[in-house]
This record gives sequence, structure tokens and C-alpha cells, in this order.
Amino acid sequence: MSLKAAMNIETFFTIEMPYRERMDIRRTVFNGGDGPRVAVIAGIHGDELEGLYVCHLLAAWLEKLQRTSPESLLGSVELYPAINTLGLDTLTRGLPVFETDLNRSFPGSSGGPLPERLAAALMKELSGSALVVDIHASNIYLREIPQVRINQEFEDLLVPIAGKMNLDLIWLHGAATVLETTVAHSLNSCGTPCLVAEMGVGMRITPEYCDQLVTGIIAVWKDLGVISQDYATSEISHIPLIADDSNVHFLNAQTSGMFLPTASHWTDVRKGELLGTIVSPFQGDILSEVRSPVDGILFTLREYPLVYEGSLMARVMARKGGKP
Repeated sequence: MSLKAAMNIETFFTIEMPYRERMDIRRTVFNGGDGPRVAVIAGIHGDELEGLYVCHLLAAWLEKLQRTSPESLLGSVELYPAINTLGLDTLTRGLPVFETDLNRSFPGSSGGPLPERLAAALMKELSGSALVVDIHASNIYLREIPQVRINQEFEDLLVPIAGKMNLDLIWLHGAATVLETTVAHSLNSCGTPCLVAEMGVGMRITPEYCDQLVTGIIAVWKDLGVISQDYATSEISHIPLIADDSNVHFLNAQTSGMFLPTASHWTDVRKGELLGTIVSPFQGDILSEVRSPVDGILFTLREYPLVYEGSLMARVMARKGGKP
């Protein structure tokens, strides 16, 4: 099997633009044997870049696999690194012109406006996959550890898979917090397993987080039979903690000002421990202290220092057991 024949860059969605142009959305397809088909999607939000780098790393790994051991690719892999191309061009979360969050447009409609047409086309291509991984980053304000977020409606199916993804946290969300118009919920509802991975900071790339996720994705592909079990790959080294609505505490600013953290991200904290202060840029006093409400782990920490009253500064997961 030649590399040229086994890897293709395909256009799966195209639409006329207002002035003599067309918008094409592409994917890279690695074809192996008749085994399961899996997919990785990224760039649904234009200000989230971590997933683009993960797709690059996976493409480089798959290209090497096909050069050195093509028989080890038992199934097929589809990489969709740039779903919201217009948003990525402008580093905006939503779809420009329409001012729409593309991840609130699913399952979409083939006869609707552009966001719904794109959503419908993506659903058509992804449906029936053995697994879809939807990669997101945090926004520009918060830093997140590598994690999988799962709707509790689908936890029996998805948690066993997520546990092998080499990430640090599985966050189970209750039904009240689920957005049914996301790609993940739409796919899971129609029987196509989809995991939402989130990590890092918006508009940036965290290489070590991306490497960590790539190791996990490849490990899961081996379990699914997409990659041969006897092909040597990196072993997973991260066992996730489990968070849910009962043990996640949100710390919101009591006043406006500049937030200066005193604790490090992804560390153990004690109840009452100082996590940071909010200070005034006009005078020398401290306006507010931010302290941990519980013994636990600081898994979200504000990256952007300016805050308004009510701004999220941190999340602490109360300890239910020892940290791995």
C-alpha cells in the first residue's frame, strides 16, 4: 500500500461565498484495513488551537506508521483539524458574520444558514464512527488541566473509554448543565460515541498537554482495533480523577480588580489556604482574598489577571480519595 493511496486530503463541505469565492472545509483521511473508523475533530471554536496541534501530531505519527508498518493500521482515521475556518482565521470563538457559536448549531440542517449546514454535513460524515474525539481548549481567561467532560446520560458508555485517554480528570456533568445542541451530545444521542477533551488556554498551544492526549488517543485506537495490538506505542501514564457536580467548587470574584494567584495550577490545596488575592491598580491595599473552600485539588486557575465581580478565578475539586 503506497502512502499516497493510503492518505488523502478531502473536502467534505463547500459553499459559495458572497464574492466569487468558495469556502472548503477539509479533512485528512488515513485508510488502512477494514477495521473500525475513528475521527478527531478540532477548531469548532476559532480561538481554541490545542486541537490543531494534536491533529498535526497524529498526522505525523500516522504518516510514519504507514511508511514503516502499513499493515498495523487496521482501520481508518479521519482528522478534521479546522472545522470553523473563518473563526480560526480571525481568532474568534464563533462563526464570523453569523456571530454564532458553531457548537450550538447541531445536529444542524442541510437547508438552513451556514452554521446549520456545516453542522449537518459534519454529523453526516461522523455518524457511525467507532469513536469521535472532539478537542477543545479553555478560553483566554482560564487554564485547564487535560480532561474529558462527559454528560452523565452517557457515562456508562464513555467513562471506560475516557479512563484510557491518558488525561488527568473525567468531569461528569449533570443533565441540567448539558447543551443538547453540541456536536458531542448530538453524536452520542444518535449512537456514535464522542468524547469531549479540553485542556490548556485559549489562543495558545501547550505542547506537553497535546503530547499527553496523543498518547491516550493512540492507546484507545489500539483497544478499538484501529491499530494493531503488537505495534509498539507509548504507555499511558495518567490515571484520571473523577469529578462531578457534588465535588466541584467554583470560586468567583467578590470584587473587581487584578487577580494575583499565590497557588500553582494542578496542586493539592487545604481548606482555607490562600489561592490568590485581588488587588487594586490604583492603591496599595488588597481588596479580597481568595481561599480554598475545601481540601482538594486546584484544577482550574485564572490566567488573565483582570476580573470583574463574579468572574471565575478557580475551580477546586474536593478530595474523595488520594491523588494518583
